[in-house]
Amino acid sequence: IALLSGTLKTYQRAACDEETMTLKCPPGTTILVEHAQYGRTGMHGISKCNSSVPLMITGDKPTNHTCIWPQSVQHSLLQMVVGVCQKKRQCKFNTDPKTFQGDPCPGLRKYIEVAYKCRPYEFRSKVACENEVVNLVCHPGQRVAIFSAAFGRTQYESLQCPQPLGVQEETCMMDFTTETVMQLCHGKRRCTVVANSTTFGRPDPCSPDSKTYLKVVYTCVPRSVLREQFEGGIEPDEAVMQEFEEGFDRADFRAEFSPSPNLEGPQPPPRDNVSRNFPTVSSSPPRARTNNDALRDDIGTGRLHTRFPTTRPLNRFLKTITGAESNVDIACHREAISPRIPEPYPIP
Repeated sequence: IALLSGTLKTYQRAACDEETMTLKCPPGTTILVEHAQYGRTGMHGISKCNSSVPLMITGDKPTNHTCIWPQSVQHSLLQMVVGVCQKKRQCKFNTDPKTFQGDPCPGLRKYIEVAYKCRPYEFRSKVACENEVVNLVCHPGQRVAIFSAAFGRTQYESLQCPQPLGVQEETCMMDFTTETVMQLCHGKRRCTVVANSTTFGRPDPCSPDSKTYLKVVYTCVPRSVLREQFEGGIEPDEAVMQEFEEGFDRADFRAEFSPSPNLEGPQPPPRDNVSRNFPTVSSSPPRARTNNDALRDDIGTGRLHTRFPTTRPLNRFLKTITGAESNVDIACHREAISPRIPEPYPIP
């Protein structure tokens, strides 16, 4: 990931204390926090955040232009920003000094500076056997981003390109494959790589009879997240893409969490996982049935005499629902007790 991160653009944000800072990335990428600092470094801080009290003057020079927080507090700030924002597409947090273990420069407004990158979070792989071709293509506005590449052979990952009959399995990998594939493809809209040693300009790392293969792990990222030297020019079929800061919140979040990167070619339509116009359903669990429920069910079927080993529970129940004393024999039938129960009986 270090090679890929080095090609990504670094974004910087600043906010005065007691303000809200927002970090955000375009679809398909998440925040990677690199640096966070809180303080007021030198005269340029005055133009960023005005002080709430007059500056202390000694002679002709102000003495408190600079306010740098202790290293422990700076580390606490970095941990907070990482905890709130790392691996998220957008985040917001307050820059109140009270959040960071007190204010070492009361009355002097300070600012927080954060540097971050927008890193892709999903990748796919392609494998080409010896002398075959790997084709990588992205949608308009997207560019190929190489995560890793390997050329040669491994004993544990060779099912797609089996050895010729009678050739023993082996592990043999060429060095600097990722760097070579990045030079060929990284930041391009489309590229083609042939899986042979000629592509990499070095001798074949495997024995002459072994069948080598090339595996490329990559994704497609918004052109805007790459550093200028990697983002490439705008192609004829690409409209002018606005910077993601100008309204990425309107993007379709289903595309952000699609099962595969945003690649060119036929793609299945996104599933609408949001159901509309469904009735409201209570999340409360159903009430557990009791003996009284079972008895009420039996009143309508004439099976009262099969539920009670004695007559006491039945008599108590009849007294509860009718308000009158009952003395029903256990062997009686429905006809003997039905006059005591109002019909129809409303079950609460």
